[in-house]
Amino acid sequence: MAGTPFHTNVSLAGFHFEDFSLTFKLTAGIVAADVGKAVTISTAAPNTVKLAGADDYIHGRLATVEDRTIEGTLVGAVELKFANTLPIKSGETVAVGDTVVGAGAGEVKTRKISTVATPDYNANVVVEVVGLVATVVKT
Repeated sequence: MAGTPFHTNVSLAGFHFEDFSLTFKLTAGIVAADVGKAVTISTAAPNTVKLAGADDYIHGRLATVEDRTIEGTLVGAVELKFANTLPIKSGETVAVGDTVVGAGAGEVKTRKISTVATPDYNANVVVEVVGLVATVVKT
């Protein structure tokens, strides 16, 4: 219809796959402000994740943090499959179609072998970049 505005913005950010959200122990130092960051498996303790460090494979996205000090533990929900945002490390260039890995402190950067960007679509794919935030689909 002439004159009728159409909504044409499509975003994949914010899709959750509840069956793939599991509770993990979190390494010391993770806080509520880290929700939404990339995490990887920590080899220091079983069933534990840490914020993704430089070149770490991204195993999931931190969804919640629960400080259970009274029980002596820190736990959180980790989305193992997601279509959501992850923070890009300042100074890094990430583009649509890239695969991302850890860049430190839960931030991400383009996966590179040597100086060449090499996507690994079995790991994840970037579908949108807005400023220092990448929308990543991990299936």
